[in-house]
Amino acid sequence: MERFFDATSVAVIGVSSSPTNLGRAIVFNLMEFQYQGLIYLVGPKGGVFAGHRIYRSVADLPETVDLAAVLVPARAVPEVIRQCGEKGIRRIVVESAGFRELGDDRLELEKEIREALWRYGMRMIGPNCIGVINRHTGLAVPFMPMRAEAPPGRVAILSQSGGVGATMINHCAAEGIGFSKFASIGNKLDVNENDLLAYYLEDLKTDVIFGYLEGIAQGRRLMEIAARATKPIVVHKSNRGGAGAVIARSHSASLATDDAVTDAAFRQCGMLRVTDQNEGLTAIKGFLLPTMRGRRLAVISRSGGHAVMAADAADEFGFQLPPFPEELVKMAESHARAGVIQFHNPMDLGDVFDLELYEKLAWHTVARPDIDGLLFIHNYQGIFDAEGSRQLVKSLGRLMAEAQKPIAVCVFTMHKELELNRKSAGYPLFTDPRDALRALAWNRDFAGKPRRVFAEERPHGVDPEKTRRALAASTEGPVAPDALAAALAGYGIATVPWAVAADEEEAAACARRLGFPVAVKTAALEVVHKTDVGAVALGLADEEAVRDAYRRLARFGPTVLVQKMASPGMEWIVGGRQDENFGPVVLVGLGGVYVEVFKETAMGIGPLEKEQARELVERCRGAALLRGVRGRPPLHEDALLETIVRLSWFLYDCPQIAEVDMNPVRVDEQGCMALDWRAVVRKV
Repeated sequence: MERFFDATSVAVIGVSSSPTNLGRAIVFNLMEFQYQGLIYLVGPKGGVFAGHRIYRSVADLPETVDLAAVLVPARAVPEVIRQCGEKGIRRIVVESAGFRELGDDRLELEKEIREALWRYGMRMIGPNCIGVINRHTGLAVPFMPMRAEAPPGRVAILSQSGGVGATMINHCAAEGIGFSKFASIGNKLDVNENDLLAYYLEDLKTDVIFGYLEGIAQGRRLMEIAARATKPIVVHKSNRGGAGAVIARSHSASLATDDAVTDAAFRQCGMLRVTDQNEGLTAIKGFLLPTMRGRRLAVISRSGGHAVMAADAADEFGFQLPPFPEELVKMAESHARAGVIQFHNPMDLGDVFDLELYEKLAWHTVARPDIDGLLFIHNYQGIFDAEGSRQLVKSLGRLMAEAQKPIAVCVFTMHKELELNRKSAGYPLFTDPRDALRALAWNRDFAGKPRRVFAEERPHGVDPEKTRRALAASTEGPVAPDALAAALAGYGIATVPWAVAADEEEAAACARRLGFPVAVKTAALEVVHKTDVGAVALGLADEEAVRDAYRRLARFGPTVLVQKMASPGMEWIVGGRQDENFGPVVLVGLGGVYVEVFKETAMGIGPLEKEQARELVERCRGAALLRGVRGRPPLHEDALLETIVRLSWFLYDCPQIAEVDMNPVRVDEQGCMALDWRAVVRKV
């Protein structure tokens, strides 16, 4: 990727002297951003633009260049790429539109492009994009004219949409934080977000990464790259509909929609997902501050109302507000005019009009070992105290750099004053206490170190061959319950004792063998939610009850499942499905008949470690019930965690299992076992 961003020579292909030619804007941007490399122009009509000769073809170029920026009609792109390949150009940005985004009839063009890239060993960004920018070298090839409004910053941007990416560039400029590198990736025919993310993570001039994505390529690779990150990655993933909106047959498939899977994947690998550009900008600003290493927060505010807002937000985002020490309280009290305000945390300085004291209080506060960060709220109108307030904002930046603790500074003033502060502060400013504390919370919660995103060792006792044999006869569609139980047993997943009966006599015999009480359920594969349609009979205490239940259930089909009634316990659902991008998705939650009503579930991408399984359980409010409440003994939580881990490996090793449900899984004091199970096989 560095050969895209560090190119020392560029050919802009598709330039003419026409005033409506978009290629001219690429040349403008290279000059505006003060690119120091060599610039060559190519266009079939020749001529001159901006003092540069326009060569009539790529072959006419006097030398091989590092990068070609192409903006020609879509149908001409394959030939241009071939010409670049013959010339020895190995990096190309295709900004032209008119490919698969217009319909499948354009796929042949993309096939031609892929073939040319493979033949010549080239890499391409695009098509249907606006190119790349390196603020530190001046390389800038978007076809929309832009201004270098802010100095280079520490934020790298990648965007599937050129317009959205350009908007984030403008936001960063308005905030005075700038950016380091930018890439618009469009249709992602070759280079995708994974390639760029891996490059940005190694870039020494980048501290924070922001991405805008409408679709995800190779989701598991994305997770593995992100899990290695020591830099925060903020992603605005839009396009929340898709296949997940189709109601699936099983609990797991209907609850694990595509967008929810994306949430789970991002959380598991440590990426922060935001819902819009404003949230993204807030997160970027928070991550540009020093790391907040704990929850202990001090709030100093010139406005009582904003102090109250800050206290609410501190509670919302899980901060602690230690009291100010007596010496600082007395310092503030000695400068109060009316003495009508009590100096708690948040400290309301509405009765104190001394900017030097504000600075002194901030210095003493961040020096305290029991404070991890500071929210400083400053209100002024820029009439009598403008210069002093500007200097205060700058001094807070110096204090932050020296103390290496985050100070989220909220400035409330007139628009012109705010703009002056943003340009001169040297660090990001906020205009809302809640936004500032949300940014600090994201900063605080970012791990800042690589993590292991997937489990690497199978649990003991796993027998994949036993499972393969059990599933060998299963064709596309629902799996017979006896075959599935045997397949699950290969992964050490316990099911309640069971037997299959094909008639009334056999059902009675199975019940006697298992021991009463028993349950009888239809084994008809097309019946999914058995309780809803009366396809299950529970607590049958004798043979006559079993016979009566069989006769009632025979309307669903002759085959039934006879099961031993389980001991009382807590019901969970453990299930999952295969996701096109991320692979095996595991779903965990409160189970039984109300699972789709309460939707108290959490998801992870398998295979999972035990601690990852624990995190899924912890995200469900029912987790507290596992530990025993109101005098009840704790349940066997470890057995539930083990079941989750084993099912994640079952899905990982058996990609033909499209979806699987174990609902309910009964957890008691001794262990846990599935009381009902179903799965669907797909072609792979």
